[in-house]
Amino acid sequence: MYRDTVRFSDIDGMGHVNNAVFLTYMESARLAFLSSLGAGENPQQSLILARVEVDFRSPIAFGEEVEVGVRPSRVGTKSFELEHEVRADGRVAAQGTSVLVSYDYERGESVKIPAEWREWLAPEVTV
Repeated sequence: MYRDTVRFSDIDGMGHVNNAVFLTYMESARLAFLSSLGAGENPQQSLILARVEVDFRSPIAFGEEVEVGVRPSRVGTKSFELEHEVRADGRVAAQGTSVLVSYDYERGESVKIPAEWREWLAPEVTV
């Protein structure tokens, strides 16, 4: 779980967190999540953010504590999907999905996700 406190610079003219800042919270949580798996230890492996989708549920105010949960929801051959839940003081403020693509910048093309990453990212199955 990634945690942050709303800063004054996060607030827009309407007095709540600007919608674009939700993406920053999600990005910070995504990077922390991938780093916790050891994904940042392979400099040859690059990812491109291909898609982000956010459903806003509740405004967030200055000074509130933000928590962002991240979990894998789908792993394909060259891309994977993460689900994000943004909470502020215990209530759901937003839910989102991001799609990341494994990419080789030298070749200029998408590549297969390494087997080790596929294990890290395997979504948990609940019955």
